[in-house]
Amino acid sequence: MGERPPLATISEDSAIQRSYLERTPAAAAMIERAARSIPGGSTRDFGYFRPYPLTFERGDGPYLWDLDGHRYVDFTYNGLSLIHGHAFTPVEEALYEVIPDGTAWPGTSRPQIAFAELLTERIAAADLVRFTNTGTEAGMLAVKLARHVTGRPLVVKSWGAYHGSYDDLEAGLYGNGEFEGRTALGRFGDLDSYREVFARHRGEVAALIIEPILFTFEVVPPPPGFLPELVELAHSEGAVVILDDCLMFRLAPGGSAEKFGIAPDLTCLGKFIGGGLPVGVVAGTEELLSVLNPNDPRNMYHGGSFNGNPLGATAGRVTLECLKGEDIEGMDARAARLARVLEAKAAEVGVPFRVTGDGSILGTYVVGEDGKPDRELGARFHLAAINHGVYFGQDGEFALATTLGDRALDEAIAGLEAALEDLAQERG
Repeated sequence: MGERPPLATISEDSAIQRSYLERTPAAAAMIERAARSIPGGSTRDFGYFRPYPLTFERGDGPYLWDLDGHRYVDFTYNGLSLIHGHAFTPVEEALYEVIPDGTAWPGTSRPQIAFAELLTERIAAADLVRFTNTGTEAGMLAVKLARHVTGRPLVVKSWGAYHGSYDDLEAGLYGNGEFEGRTALGRFGDLDSYREVFARHRGEVAALIIEPILFTFEVVPPPPGFLPELVELAHSEGAVVILDDCLMFRLAPGGSAEKFGIAPDLTCLGKFIGGGLPVGVVAGTEELLSVLNPNDPRNMYHGGSFNGNPLGATAGRVTLECLKGEDIEGMDARAARLARVLEAKAAEVGVPFRVTGDGSILGTYVVGEDGKPDRELGARFHLAAINHGVYFGQDGEFALATTLGDRALDEAIAGLEAALEDLAQERG
């Protein structure tokens, strides 16, 4: 867990891949052009797969359209950053109103204050918030703040947990182990492994950072009671608890802290919290966040030219106002239906299949005899789904949006069932 899997290569005799190549000539030409100015033709790893990724033209609600003119039911929403789907009308209308006034100002603004007030209302453990531009920046700031306040150097995280592109938080991912003096690792779901880490580094741990559900490469929910016990352990050791809720704030109106019954000291937000624009948030207790007050004698400097800009603050506020408990319940119910249908169809056609997840996120895996994901078969299923008008993450990740209703879900189910049939036929 946490090892970066190699990109899967599908054998050339695959009818699924031949179909993909035949229906996406414009995407093939565009990735070739892009590779002349962008490494590999891609500016991020998410969304890249072999033989080449799609090139998209537009999105609307739960749908995406590619350069070749095909429409897809989307289950990625730009890596979980569009909780209401594409081109969400309330956000568009709000942005049209504020864009004429400018895009970034040096001081505080009314949009910024209104968004901050809403966040402190929604997040039980938040007295104050500080804005950044991404979830990665939020994680960096939270770690920096914990080290500043505690005077300790070490951060503890989970093997396989993703916390953005900050190198200290890439321990346990992409083939990395622990980083001496900077980051130590426990095994997600194994409280004793964390007890051992804290005992080994007693008095050195500034922060525990938690991804409440592992999502990168494989979706892994926490065992019952694990997260509250882990928080209690960290607090008993004098560590600041940082909840990375960039991905999982979708699980309840107050985020995964509400869902799992935990009280972090700091909460990091990103992804959909900006309503489709780049926004990050660190929310937390007054005791900790006051260190960022320029008037506080303990002040720790934090800059950022676009922090809390009026566009991101407006889009984020409207997005959060439109995300209510009933919306979350609707997404959760549709995800549960999708999981049941996939498992039933896979069993019917004889494809070994496993579904994990919680709430409105799923991990879907074609598995081998050892029960582990078969990367090559998973890649075939991914391409087969695309051939039938369904787009999900290249490592089997699914996420729902509030605008994905029953009609779009029915379309997706039909496409995914056809994809499983194609895979079963190709497996023989």
